[in-house]
Amino acid sequence: MDWTYGNITAVAFGVFIGLLLLVTVGAVAYFAVGYGPDTDALSTVEDDESIILEQFGSGIVVRSGTVTDDTVGVIYYPGARVNHESYVPTAAAIVAERDVVVVIVDMPINLAVLAPDRADDVIETQPAVESWYIAGHSLGGAMACGYAAANTAEIDGLVLHAAYCDADISGSDLQVLSVLGTDDGVIDAEQERDRRALLPAETEIVELDGANHAGFGAYGPQRGDTPTPREPAAMRADVAAVTGTWLIGTDTDTTNETVVTS
Repeated sequence: MDWTYGNITAVAFGVFIGLLLLVTVGAVAYFAVGYGPDTDALSTVEDDESIILEQFGSGIVVRSGTVTDDTVGVIYYPGARVNHESYVPTAAAIVAERDVVVVIVDMPINLAVLAPDRADDVIETQPAVESWYIAGHSLGGAMACGYAAANTAEIDGLVLHAAYCDADISGSDLQVLSVLGTDDGVIDAEQERDRRALLPAETEIVELDGANHAGFGAYGPQRGDTPTPREPAAMRADVAAVTGTWLIGTDTDTTNETVVTS
């Protein structure tokens, strides 16, 4: 080849495009593979005849009975890099013996930021539900907050799991629950504390003793998280007890929590 300026430029451009494609493919694979689900925890739910799992185009419906206009609906956004099925065990514990349906959303390459409005699809799948809450773990919680802020006419409340808001909903009528873990090594604790000013004054904030970031789902240890001696199933049970009882307006039935004032 005659190495003219034009040829060198073309080769350099081709190398750049090739590297860009390689990085892009690698990044997509990194997020798409992600965390979980824990197959044993998922199988336990699948074998439980009291829990009904239904697949639909954008996720999984988790319920324990017939959905009626009295049923509380919850749309759940997963955390970044976490497979949506990882939240089935937590959702199953939330709906057990409660008139609640949880719809866990499957996000593109496990990133809620790529489909923040996917809750629209969920609402259409459950036409009987009249009261909707949106929830999310970590990044999914931030995206859920943004959706709630933009859809206050359709959404009654927000549940944050190891998450905080980027949108200001302090002046809204949304009911808000924030559940945190004392051993969470992933969340930016300073940011979480500062962002409480974006929440309504009546927000209930609960810290679960010994719970870490991965304890909100069933997907194994997470990079950067704080190890904890508590069993994952025990942490999920506490998350579900606080969340489920708050959703239906009864007192929580776990002693492993602290209600925190903002």
